Amino acid sequence: MRKANRLVNEKSLYLRQHAHNPVDWFPWGEEAFKKARKEKKPLFISIGYSSCHWCHVMERESFEDEEVAKVLNENFVPVKVDREERPDVDRFYMEACQAMTGSGGWPLTVVATPDGKPFFAGTYIPKERLLKVLKEISRMWREERERLLSAGEEVVKHLKSFSLESHGEVPEVAELANSYVPKMESRFDEVNGGFSPPPKFPQPHNLWLLTNVSAIYGKSRAFEMAAYTLKAMRSGGIYDQIGGGFHRYSVDGMWFVPHFEKMLYDQAGLLIAYSTAFGYSKYWLFEETVNGIFEYLKREMKSPHGTFYSAQDADSEGEEGRYYLWKWEELKKALSPEELEFAKHLYNLSPEGNYENGYNLPFVGRDFERVAEELGMELPELLKKKREVDRKLLSEREKRVKPARDEKILTDWNGYLLWGLISAYRNTGNSEFLETGEGIYQELTENHCRNGELHHAVYDGEAKENGILDDYAFTVRGILELYLATGREELLEKAAELTEKAIKLFYDETSGNFFISTGKELPIKQKELLDGAYPCGNGVMLQNLSLLYHLTGEIRFKETLEKSLRNLSNLLNKYPSAVTSSLETLIIYKEFQTVEGKEEKLKNIPFRPYRLLKENENLEKLKVCYRGSCREVDSLEEV
Repeated sequence: MRKANRLVNEKSLYLRQHAHNPVDWFPWGEEAFKKARKEKKPLFISIGYSSCHWCHVMERESFEDEEVAKVLNENFVPVKVDREERPDVDRFYMEACQAMTGSGGWPLTVVATPDGKPFFAGTYIPKERLLKVLKEISRMWREERERLLSAGEEVVKHLKSFSLESHGEVPEVAELANSYVPKMESRFDEVNGGFSPPPKFPQPHNLWLLTNVSAIYGKSRAFEMAAYTLKAMRSGGIYDQIGGGFHRYSVDGMWFVPHFEKMLYDQAGLLIAYSTAFGYSKYWLFEETVNGIFEYLKREMKSPHGTFYSAQDADSEGEEGRYYLWKWEELKKALSPEELEFAKHLYNLSPEGNYENGYNLPFVGRDFERVAEELGMELPELLKKKREVDRKLLSEREKRVKPARDEKILTDWNGYLLWGLISAYRNTGNSEFLETGEGIYQELTENHCRNGELHHAVYDGEAKENGILDDYAFTVRGILELYLATGREELLEKAAELTEKAIKLFYDETSGNFFISTGKELPIKQKELLDGAYPCGNGVMLQNLSLLYHLTGEIRFKETLEKSLRNLSNLLNKYPSAVTSSLETLIIYKEFQTVEGKEEKLKNIPFRPYRLLKENENLEKLKVCYRGSCREVDSLEEV
């Protein structure tokens, strides 16, 4: 084994995966910047994450190669960044890459001046092309340095000037909800579900908002699109049919071929999407999917501290997806002839394979009710048989080499999961979801919070990296969901306390909205206003402000909220589907009410979230809280 570089002392799995590269890697930080300034060398910044397939490919091809390492070590200061550990660094350089190339992705490859201003950016670059790029940049740095320095200044200047903010009036929420549905419908895949061409990402925040828009505003088409997509994803290869949980995205348009890594944030968001859909429709498959996600999380991702690890790799045994794929002989070994015939029909398996290189990837591809009809079975009988087949296949699969698990515990993703678990509890009544959420809450507030401030990542109980906006936004959102489910006043106090801290650290007093981080070490401070694979921190923090205003009546939360919403008016009016979390903020702000009273009377309340306190079941009257004030009513018709 080669001599280790500096990354061997890092906590991040992704950084340690590169600890024996011949590249003389630095972690992101002052040591690398100081060396670059002293030796007048450009920074070569490589950003990725542990479960990224193409990050592994680029490492094998280039960063383990002596020739590439020699060029990097002699002419650059190489810096490795775990995007999950430093999302603020990743966001800045990803925006630079998108501005320079029109696209982005991981691994993210950036060359920057010694003070971090980028002048070259790309994603995965094959070895031979990378060598040419590095040699040409090295030549230009020697002979045309001012040109590269000027290019870096121009990129930063462009990013500073580029703003999505536009001051206006707070939009009317009903009108936005009306425009949101047709905008989503214009993108809807009527055949396969989803709202984009491949690759298809779940984007659960759009799915649960469509459900809520249907419930609140009577837009039945909204739920039709959400339900169709949720069913299509559940029956596709993007869902792990044997072990539960969702892969990160589908490469094809049919949700069949996944990119095999599993991310905690996807499980969190899809818990909300499926449980909300179940609460609205009571369709059995949505609850079953919630349970499948939860069983996967408990089995594979739960830490001894009660929080959850961040990701599982796409690769195992040197192949992408190998852990989830089956040769026919492996299926024959695991199942009886009768079970194999059943699984063959249910999961579209064959001796030749339904995937690449003779492998089978279990997928259903149609409604389970239809499968039962095809097999001449009642649905309960089919599901019972399916559970036994899945149990045997999972038992056999457990004998394989598992994909690597990234065991860093991220505050924001665990806050998101707390939100998801309490949503699942409130929509299904399963108390295990509540108990698990309580464990996350305790750990986040006790061990992820030091001196009143959140930390972003925890490794084996050791906190690392200062908290960013997302940490506060998602943790508070999860705590507020827990408060709405239990009514414990200390939860509301903790949510308000953390929100005040976030305002102090990240709020832009000039124009509103929140910066991603405090901005140290980067050329500029940035805001993220658009939702991506999951809701952006700004949108979630605005939801927190809206809820806190209604629950406490504190005017400062209202003023901070309205200033930010006015600053988002253009985006909300023109591109509501790009700012789903902010649109949901408006719905909460305008339509929110909490109801305490008899459980039976709450079943048809469309508003979300509502507050259910079981200890108040015997109240003669309902207590309605709206916009910070409360009153008693005789019936829901008065609300």
